[in-house]
Amino acid sequence: MFADAGQAPPPVRAIDPTLFRQVGRLVARVHQEEGVRLPPDAALDEQADAYNALITRAEDPADPAELEALLPWLEARLRRRLQTAAAEPGTGKRPAS
Repeated sequence: MFADAGQAPPPVRAIDPTLFRQVGRLVARVHQEEGVRLPPDAALDEQADAYNALITRAEDPADPAELEALLPWLEARLRRRLQTAAAEPGTGKRPAS
């Protein structure tokens, strides 16, 4: 299909529903603890972004133990981003794509 294998898109990975829910609970808890309320669509966007960050960070995204071990890193990342946004009003919003 592709003459150069380097041009082929990366394989699509199925979302692990259990991990996705776990990340969603973590996102909701951190936002609540930091006093940030999100509308449902924004909460789903945050959950998807956090899930993708977790998968990208993992050396082996298919290893459930590694992904679970990275959850504290993800929590710290979320918390730091929210605290930075609160300390610097106007910078917490994402730029339009």
